[in-house]
Amino acid sequence: MCLTARQRKEENIMSNPDNNAAPVSSVAGQGQQMPGMKCPQCGEFIPTTIQHIIISSALVCPNCHLRLNIDRTKSGKAIDALRKVQEAQDNLERKTHSYR
Repeated sequence: MCLTARQRKEENIMSNPDNNAAPVSSVAGQGQQMPGMKCPQCGEFIPTTIQHIIISSALVCPNCHLRLNIDRTKSGKAIDALRKVQEAQDNLERKTHSYR
């Protein structure tokens, strides 16, 4: 697949308050929501997870292939907060399974 220069354009995410890449969620069926965000270029949904944001350097739109770089320096506090949320979810999951 050959990408155009526009599709290869890189954007900063989580560090640029002017971007239109607001976090959203999409319905994944049976009342569950899939975490992710709307692509600021094409408007399609970009699915992601907390874990993916914590360990990745970028998100890529599956539709237009826009690469959204995660500025790990400017986003340090947000990423630390996401780590805490992930740890809390993991602890809850372990406790839930241990009571079954």
